[in-house]
Amino acid sequence: MTPFGCSGARRPIARNRALRGAVASLGIAWFLSPAHLAAQAVEAPPDLQTPGAGPGGRNIALAAGVLGGAFLLDETVRDLALDHQGTLGRNLAEAGHTYGDWKRTAPLLAGGGILLGVALDGERGVRQATSAFFGVFAGSMSNTILNWTLGRSRPRAERGVLHFDPFRGNASLGSGHTAYAFAIAAAVDEVTDGGWAIPFYAAAAGTGLARIYGDRHWLSDVVVGGFIGWWVGGLATGAAAGWIGADASSASKGRVPPRRVRVRPLVASNTVGVQIRFRE
Repeated sequence: MTPFGCSGARRPIARNRALRGAVASLGIAWFLSPAHLAAQAVEAPPDLQTPGAGPGGRNIALAAGVLGGAFLLDETVRDLALDHQGTLGRNLAEAGHTYGDWKRTAPLLAGGGILLGVALDGERGVRQATSAFFGVFAGSMSNTILNWTLGRSRPRAERGVLHFDPFRGNASLGSGHTAYAFAIAAAVDEVTDGGWAIPFYAAAAGTGLARIYGDRHWLSDVVVGGFIGWWVGGLATGAAAGWIGADASSASKGRVPPRRVRVRPLVASNTVGVQIRFRE
């Protein structure tokens, strides 16, 4: 790369920084290697499955491919966002920043969740809201730990996509706002029936786009933060629901009501996407 003297231009990436970036990327791939556990929540249709093909290796390869592709597109996506700035876009981005800021929305969501739980299902509703709170906290904190450990520079620092300064605050990878928003969506998805989680997933996706549009994060930051929030948030919510007996009333009746709508990733031999499953 050729250095430029003007402000905002790309800077050359030193060899040791590139090496640290490569090591950090391998560390992230190792951290995300259990991605197949999350993808197992959705069973691919029989006609899309390859006989004898194990899902573990395929999904690990998929996670690594998505992460690697996001890293390669980081600069291109940032340039595209900066080239299309406007008043409407900035206003929408500010809404996404606000939703993903736990200091602003956590008290409102926690209080609203408890009140709604009491109104809809009494004591069990409170337990469900509590388990969701635990899931959101776990998803957000998991991303915070990774973010602090890697210390990737933010796009505005103009140090390139491979500049890492581990163990410092306010770093870039992964996106904390996106992790928090997707943890909320995953927690709601775990404790509710029907389509309650769909608007939360939409809000989480908007938060991720806002972080890119506002030049707060790289594309790969949003991908990693969103996955960690969704994966850890969902697993932690389910575990907490079991610990505190959030499903006790259903178990006492001898049945667990099936979820009418579930949003899950669809991973098969020749298909990658999002599955929204409806049940009567």
